[in-house]
Amino acid sequence: MPWRHTNVKIRFEALVASLFAAALAVLVVAGVAAVTVLDSESEASGASRSEAITSATAGPSTPAPREDVLAATAAPTRSAAPTRAPRGTFEPAPEIAGVASNYPGTAGWIGEPTVALPGALGGAYTGEVNGHVTVCADRCARLPVVDWCQCYWGSSDERIVDLSHPAWALITDAPLAQGLIEVRLIPER
Repeated sequence: MPWRHTNVKIRFEALVASLFAAALAVLVVAGVAAVTVLDSESEASGASRSEAITSATAGPSTPAPREDVLAATAAPTRSAAPTRAPRGTFEPAPEIAGVASNYPGTAGWIGEPTVALPGALGGAYTGEVNGHVTVCADRCARLPVVDWCQCYWGSSDERIVDLSHPAWALITDAPLAQGLIEVRLIPER
């Protein structure tokens, strides 16, 4: 009987030690993430780390925009607030109507709603976001440009945008197997 009691006690202690180690790991990761966010915020604002920590612990702050939270990234630094153009000087962004196709996605962006554009429309592959466009079919979505496509540019089969599978689902209810849809493309300046 004492052997069984010792065996159970050792297992219980091992379980407690494992749970403690897991909790400690979570706290360390959260601490590193918090310091990283504070460092990036303090670099963006020019504040020192101690000022950033003081301001972060001082009280409630403005919540991050919904899209930043959903993207699981820190809020990007914002430049000055947008201003209105003087009356009569507004030029709407050019709208391009045409055909969109779909593709699985770009390396490094698989599973993300992104687009590839023909080079003539601003498509480029740099491994980063190269701008944004709004694409409209059944619905409109503002999507990042992360690649370029030949898209049969200059031919009678020309496409104006190649949509990743998640981007396709954002703008239309048509099945992917349909392959092509009519869209409106609004590039950002």
